[in-house]
Amino acid sequence: MKPYARLVQNKAKASEAKSIFYWKSAKTAERVDRDLANALEDAEIEVGRGKDYLKPVATNFPVFDDLPPEGTLDFTWCDRYELGEDGLTWQKIIKPDPSAPTEKETLPVTSDEANISLENRGLAVRIAIHLLNDKYQTHITKAQQIAATELSLDESNSYVHNLLQAITDVAEFADLSLHVEWKLVQAVKALFSQDGEHSPTLLVEFVANWIAAEPDSRNQLLEDWQSGKLPPKAPLTQSEDVTDTMEHPAAQLGFRQQILAAYISDEFAHHVTADQRIMISDLMLDVDNHYVQNLLLAAENVAEAKKYSWHEIWKLTDAVKKVLPPSARHELGVVLRFMQAWAATHHIDRGLLVKEWLAGKRVAAIQRTDSGTTAGGGIQTDRNPDYIHTLDTLDVEIAAATLPMDFDIYNIPVGIHRRAKEIISGKESPWKEWSDILRKTPGILDYSRAAIFAVIRSAHPEFYKSPGRLSGYINAYLTETDHANPNAATLVAARQLDSAAVVAGVVQGTEPLESLDKLSTEFVVVGKHVAEAAGKTAGDSKTTTEVANLGNGVFSIDNLMGQLSATSTTTLQNEAADDVQMEETGRDETQTDSAVPPGEAENVSTESGAAARPQATAVDNNIDTGHQINDDESFTLMTHVMVDLETMGNNPEAPIIAIGAVFFDPGTGKTGPEFYQIVSLESAMEFGAKPDAATIIWWMKQSAEARAAITGGDAISLMDAIDNLDEFIHTNSANGIKYVQLWGNGCSFDNVILRRAYEQVGAELSVPFWNDRDVRTIVELGKVVGINPRYQIPFEGDMHNALADARHQVKYVSAIWQRLTAN
Repeated sequence: MKPYARLVQNKAKASEAKSIFYWKSAKTAERVDRDLANALEDAEIEVGRGKDYLKPVATNFPVFDDLPPEGTLDFTWCDRYELGEDGLTWQKIIKPDPSAPTEKETLPVTSDEANISLENRGLAVRIAIHLLNDKYQTHITKAQQIAATELSLDESNSYVHNLLQAITDVAEFADLSLHVEWKLVQAVKALFSQDGEHSPTLLVEFVANWIAAEPDSRNQLLEDWQSGKLPPKAPLTQSEDVTDTMEHPAAQLGFRQQILAAYISDEFAHHVTADQRIMISDLMLDVDNHYVQNLLLAAENVAEAKKYSWHEIWKLTDAVKKVLPPSARHELGVVLRFMQAWAATHHIDRGLLVKEWLAGKRVAAIQRTDSGTTAGGGIQTDRNPDYIHTLDTLDVEIAAATLPMDFDIYNIPVGIHRRAKEIISGKESPWKEWSDILRKTPGILDYSRAAIFAVIRSAHPEFYKSPGRLSGYINAYLTETDHANPNAATLVAARQLDSAAVVAGVVQGTEPLESLDKLSTEFVVVGKHVAEAAGKTAGDSKTTTEVANLGNGVFSIDNLMGQLSATSTTTLQNEAADDVQMEETGRDETQTDSAVPPGEAENVSTESGAAARPQATAVDNNIDTGHQINDDESFTLMTHVMVDLETMGNNPEAPIIAIGAVFFDPGTGKTGPEFYQIVSLESAMEFGAKPDAATIIWWMKQSAEARAAITGGDAISLMDAIDNLDEFIHTNSANGIKYVQLWGNGCSFDNVILRRAYEQVGAELSVPFWNDRDVRTIVELGKVVGINPRYQIPFEGDMHNALADARHQVKYVSAIWQRLTAN
């Protein structure tokens, strides 16, 4: 056990309170502090800010004979002992002998010397000194400073705090001299007694009127207020009329208040009026005002904005109002995207950013060329609208254009793209010379890809050796009026090879099969399969393009594709690794020779395959699970499976919230086993999935049925859903997992996100990556031959339900497939 000592010091203004000494032996100091707190509570003594006592402090344990009893609160100890200069050690107070004569001049007077400059003290201390003293002072004593500090910190003194708030609200007070400050406080004391309750609004009005008045008329102003003549409508009570003249510094408002102050102000001002502050408060509470709530939420998510000055916040909000007018409704994601772009843009270019957005070009930043001029990038070109075009992507296009072979410049093959990267990394000529000139050309990012290819491929092969000549050539020939729609001459000069037209030519027999080798991977794979299937399909063509509903969810596409044999069944033909342009990563591809390996039966009886009977797993009750499934004694296993995902994002790591899958035969349009499962969003995010705000808001706008489908109580973990899907594909595939053709919006969505989900749970999708099939690609091929059944075939079920979407995709993919494979 160790003894501990504590001192509970009284405050200077608490004349009746005496300091308290306490000691006790305990194992730890924390135990002593707890016991002291209990003792103070029992004695109804409060400590801390606004109370008569300061918080307890630890001291060295004193060694004197007259210690008070252990564990008691002693109020007389400090009459006999005091702390030394170190503030820890106790020493006895030496009192003078009362019998000894004491001369007045020997008393210390240094402590009463007024040697502290009042002008250098803070505002609160200065006002407190003016309140405590009826005489004007320029210097104060140490004791006066302590008293003034305690008065300014006294939370229970509403008079002082109301006066300080009133003075702060009047910006002109900062221009007053120390002497005028004192005069103002004396006037306030004369009009508003310190022992009464007064309206803060009247305090503000009087302070503002007094400062605004001429010096020689201020006494008359005070007399008028004391007599009740001013203000005309305001006795000494709360008045709403006087608030019209109140102004508050906008720079002292909170961040959200500053955003709203800028929102309601058409012109920049340093102060806001009382009416504006009321309006700001109302707007903050108006949850139905979507524009204001989106503005505040977006601003809170822009980290740079919280560091802005009031003037910068006003400029940001003003730019938002120009680009996204309050009269219209705007998505939160759009507001956030503009604010982030504005914050990331150099202040010199922010005007250009606003102009680009006003013109409908929602660029993320204003890019500049290597010479410092504006690079452009806000104009719609022939590139994909979602494609982010920068000077770096321009380099890739330049490198690809310098290569001698012809290809589809809008679907650059993997091998061409890889070679372009090698050219850039090796800084090879002529790319180096072309890049150096084009990267300095003003507005270069506004030109179409076709124009870039055309100007490079039309140039003399020796031009690049002379920078001056090359620069003149570019200035003369890089001309274009419609950047989004290059003319035929430009496309010819760019040596553009239309992938869809080539595939259609191969299917129709006007182009050799080898022409497909010049195309990108997805067109090569799909084109060859379609061409081979077309060679095995016969029938007479019909002229009408009508989709006939045969009932029970089955649609006839005979009139879309021409007459087909009623019993014809198209199966997947040979595909070798050489059919796919890709890097050499291994020879583990298995070649598909036939729909069913020799000796294996394609039909599975109900006795032997009961476990694999086509059923939808965890199917929503709103969806007919018997859609296009044969109910005969046996059913046909298939190699094509359509997958549709519902996610909370568009990025490759988006969390999956529902999976739908349907086996089907594109040659007949028949469907087989189905799969549907809701996935726990929380589970997907635990594995590292990343949602985005725009998609979440999109989901909130969908139908109640669609939202209910992804929030049902039968959601399972992502790992369990992945295992179930893998088992579903393994069980129901005709010739094994290596032969399954996985369909989806695959180039950037379903197939990509699904494979990433497998990686997140530590698994691997058993379907080989070269068996990925893209729905979007075959839709484009359908448009080339004149059909687009996606919107002609009625949608059954709830839109944005994964299984319903997968079923619909099966219908129009099958229709296009059969049309392409007809004669």
